[in-house]
Amino acid sequence: MAETNVPGGKSETERKADDTKRKAEDVRHDLNAEFEILKADVAELSTRISDLLRTGAREGKDMLNERADYYRREGRRRADAAMSEAEALSDDLSQSISRNPFTAVLVALGLGFLVGAISRR
Repeated sequence: MAETNVPGGKSETERKADDTKRKAEDVRHDLNAEFEILKADVAELSTRISDLLRTGAREGKDMLNERADYYRREGRRRADAAMSEAEALSDDLSQSISRNPFTAVLVALGLGFLVGAISRR
């Protein structure tokens, strides 16, 4: 194929080279624009992930605090119930001793003898 020169113009090869340069420049420009969009998307994604992690950590901390409060209240409730039960048993024992002092002394002597016998071995 022979090149044709147009007077005062460019040859066909030069025009093709210019077209190729223009297309390459357009592609480069498009790639730069896409890259900038991608960078912005990655930055936004990074921000969202950070926010989610902070929110998750905050929610986890709140949940742990709620659980700790629950167990603290439950432990206090159970300790109070055990203390009430012990006081009731103590009152029952005191009343039983008051009603049957002789039996109480015999039981105490028997327990003392048993503990003494076990500790001698």
